[in-house]
Amino acid sequence: MICAALSSLVLTGGAALAAEGNTLQDELRIFSGDIETQCKSVKEQLEDFKVRSNPLTGYNLRDAEQSLCVCLPAHTQAFKDTLSAEDLARTISSAEFLARFNPAVIDKCAAEQMQALYGEPCRKRFRKAGLDVAQYCACMKQVVSGYSEAESAAIAAAASEYLPQAAEAENGGEPAPDRPAVLEGYYQADLACKAKKK
Repeated sequence: MICAALSSLVLTGGAALAAEGNTLQDELRIFSGDIETQCKSVKEQLEDFKVRSNPLTGYNLRDAEQSLCVCLPAHTQAFKDTLSAEDLARTISSAEFLARFNPAVIDKCAAEQMQALYGEPCRKRFRKAGLDVAQYCACMKQVVSGYSEAESAAIAAAASEYLPQAAEAENGGEPAPDRPAVLEGYYQADLACKAKKK
């Protein structure tokens, strides 16, 4: 199964969804409202969660909180600040909204989250995995630093779709489906980093 830490990327892996006939202001308001709701939900889960009993899920919830409550709102506001009143009031197609919004917000947060996975908390996150943790974290940090923001977002989006399918197949005693190419590249890098010795 693909690296469990990737499951936390799923939380920012989806692209924003847009509806035809909305203005850019409408789309930003809808997205911000959705993210605010998800942020509140994650905070409530964290309050009730016993991190010591399940550290990996605890890390994933903290990653989700960082993404939903900090990164996405901040980049959405930064994107909005670049727009004129005329831009905001203009009706925008789904395709145009996604083409402008995703690189400015979704891709940036996916990249930041992926970098964070292998940053400071990496050694604690993986210390019980039977790895040379320092070597693994340094290796994966180098791998993900080579990804563009768009590549990071593509990996997260692919994981969002693939991981539930793989889990369902596993639960049903079936072989996991083939990984999409973008996910396979990440998976092979993860395996190579796990196999590396000092």
